[in-house]
Amino acid sequence: MTAEVLTCEVSEPLSKVYGLMDANHIRHVPIVEDGQIKGIINTLDVVGHRLREIASEAEALKDYVAGRA
Repeated sequence: MTAEVLTCEVSEPLSKVYGLMDANHIRHVPIVEDGQIKGIINTLDVVGHRLREIASEAEALKDYVAGRA
């Protein structure tokens, strides 16, 4: 737990949220918009999203190589 609550804005990219988590060794980050908490994101959310991105990119590359793109 940190003494100061670290947050990210809704509009910030996921890479920035992960960078904040990594740099500060935290697993949960409140997401805010106009000073209001909109939700909380955790490390598993970030990792899951990235894994889905990687799978999608791999599928697109396979389609491209196979001439299906």
